[in-house]
Amino acid sequence: MTNILIPTDFTENSLQLAEQAIATLDIKNVNIVLFHAFSLPSSEFDLLNPSRKKPYTDLVTEKLRQSWKTFKDQHPQEVQKVFFKFMEGDTVALFRNFLDANEIDIIFCPDGFHHTAVHKLSVDPLPLFKKGGVKVIREVVRRRKAVQEPAIAAVTVLNAGKTAEPVLAAASASH
Repeated sequence: MTNILIPTDFTENSLQLAEQAIATLDIKNVNIVLFHAFSLPSSEFDLLNPSRKKPYTDLVTEKLRQSWKTFKDQHPQEVQKVFFKFMEGDTVALFRNFLDANEIDIIFCPDGFHHTAVHKLSVDPLPLFKKGGVKVIREVVRRRKAVQEPAIAAVTVLNAGKTAEPVLAAASASH
């Protein structure tokens, strides 16, 4: 089982990153850990107040959960579980502990990734990723699947009565 950390901004962009990760890494049996970091509150009262509202409370919506459930259902061979994980703090030492505690094997963060702050306490994860001590996949590789069966083409043939009827024809896969 491979645990892949993917940064999330709680939008469809994260789904696109996950699709890219699945296509690039070509690994079966993965857990996807969706990650967002928040800095700690600057006020002692906010820090120690047990009733303080967590910054991520309203970010994981039911619509987002359903999108990820659909994603998981579309990739039954590749994806075992999808988790949302948050870190409150912005130090490399804390991030390394987070990686160890969650048994992260790979961080997927392509070169085109741009951090979107979704809360005033959101932290850009890129500096943490660079110093985390876990392999970071920055390059998206497009893998082409080999054609192993002849393609079947549906051809519409007009018969003498001027009605259209579908006819299946096998197309050769020769180049």
